[in-house]
Amino acid sequence: MGITEAHLIAITISYLFDRLFGDPRVSFHPVVLMGNIISYLEKYLNRGRFVKGKGIITCFFPAVFLFIASGAVTLLSYQLSVWTGILTEAFILWLMIGGTSMVKEAKKIYMLLSQNQLAKARKQTAMIVSRDTLHMDEQQITRSVLESTGENISDSVTAPLFYAFIGGAPLAVVYRYVNTADAMIGYTSPRFKEFGWAAARSDDVLNYIPARITSFLMICTIWKIKAADWKEALSVVKGFASLHESPNSGYGEAAMAGVLQVRLGGPTPYQDKWVNRPYFGRGDQPLHADRIKEGLIVWHLSILYFLSLLWIAGGVYYVLA
Repeated sequence: MGITEAHLIAITISYLFDRLFGDPRVSFHPVVLMGNIISYLEKYLNRGRFVKGKGIITCFFPAVFLFIASGAVTLLSYQLSVWTGILTEAFILWLMIGGTSMVKEAKKIYMLLSQNQLAKARKQTAMIVSRDTLHMDEQQITRSVLESTGENISDSVTAPLFYAFIGGAPLAVVYRYVNTADAMIGYTSPRFKEFGWAAARSDDVLNYIPARITSFLMICTIWKIKAADWKEALSVVKGFASLHESPNSGYGEAAMAGVLQVRLGGPTPYQDKWVNRPYFGRGDQPLHADRIKEGLIVWHLSILYFLSLLWIAGGVYYVLA
């Protein structure tokens, strides 16, 4: 068995683990370790002179260490036997993806809205977004969930699997560390503007290809939703994705808006202010709880398409090699 086939089997097993069991219940989750490393380094390095350089150290040095450590574990397991290596790699990848956790939260919000439990739905929405949900109505909650799921299909699932296909579990670990660093210190606030520069730019680079592939695959789910045609959805992505403050997140949000024929974005409440975000999409479908259900269909089908694409790419590589 070649290394590409082994990666593909491990990737598929990790996704099945995530679907069946959700986020692994381990006493010391590596993503928590990543967060602790970033918090510790930020506390002691984000001060004084050469802050941008210290941010580069925070972004790259732990990533290299984690790559070497996870690579050593993976290599040792493959030396024991191919299937020991595959299962070890699958377990590491399972720790690096977080798809089912997001889906569970979205389903809870859908159920609460369906039962007209708006207050509880607001509290549940606050679990997946950083905006102020205290006074949100059903339309605003639905919009928040669709934006979050649209963005996180790539961030949480397809991007780490993309890098696992290229470089196995170690490269997926590097992606998750950089993505976590961006989430924690990659903001444009005065505190992180210089220190988080490297994390933000590195995350932009790593997500560039996966975000665009994922948005195209999201459009391919349109046959199941039947709200628009694929040309219209593609037009929405082309016309609106670049309006997002992130060079990548807009692709997921715009694709979700185009497929569901809704209008996302617009004025958004945060704890101390309203932010006038650009609109995404030009559809007129109402933003109510059923749109969340449709958004989850887009989520699941897009990931299945992505896995299929990886297997096709692996087959082509096998034929040409």
